[in-house]
Amino acid sequence: MEEKLIEMLNLQEKLNRKINENWKSIRTKEDFARATWIECAELVDSLPWKWWKKQEADMENVQIEVVDIWHFILSYLLLEYGTIDKVITSKSVQNLKKGIKEEFAEIDINGAHINHYLGETDTNRKIIFLAERVAEAFLKQNLSEGLFFFGLLVRNTISFDQMYLLYIGKNILNHIRQEKGYNSGTYKKEINGMEDNRYLFEIVKTVKTKEQLESKIREAFERLHS
Repeated sequence: MEEKLIEMLNLQEKLNRKINENWKSIRTKEDFARATWIECAELVDSLPWKWWKKQEADMENVQIEVVDIWHFILSYLLLEYGTIDKVITSKSVQNLKKGIKEEFAEIDINGAHINHYLGETDTNRKIIFLAERVAEAFLKQNLSEGLFFFGLLVRNTISFDQMYLLYIGKNILNHIRQEKGYNSGTYKKEINGMEDNRYLFEIVKTVKTKEQLESKIREAFERLHS
């Protein structure tokens, strides 16, 4: 897990620099906290919480949103700790690992939240509860708590290895977006009536290793944008 975490942190740093070389002096923790809770809200909206209308759970989009949340959490971690070495040894990352493994020993988390999580039997409500706890923690800028609940969110929606592969794919897509005018507004996010995230998800499902990803993604998006 640690090697993959280091790789993702490096990739996020490179992407942030591609957007703005001086991103650490421009962006704030509030920026990434806001982006995190907005993505959490989009995740919740993929699940049937609206009692006034019929909804179906869109678990594929839930997984996409988990990876989007992860992008902003990685950026927050890099901004908070400064170096990747410090991120990896931080209490926040240790809490992430505990959440993924569902370990509750020696964890400084609100006991009522833990009890609620353990007592919830409905999968959709459990995921919504976790997404809301992640959003709440980041709004309070409580990184350790946010990472613990994000770890639980990963555990209940997508495996760490699946998240890693989808993150690698989304990182490649984000580079393509920048190269094709995302900042200037010329990039077309919807292609043939489908959002680019969905195209990406379908591609990722067809590969098993990151080595296959970039060529397949770039080939597909060159064709789609031609």
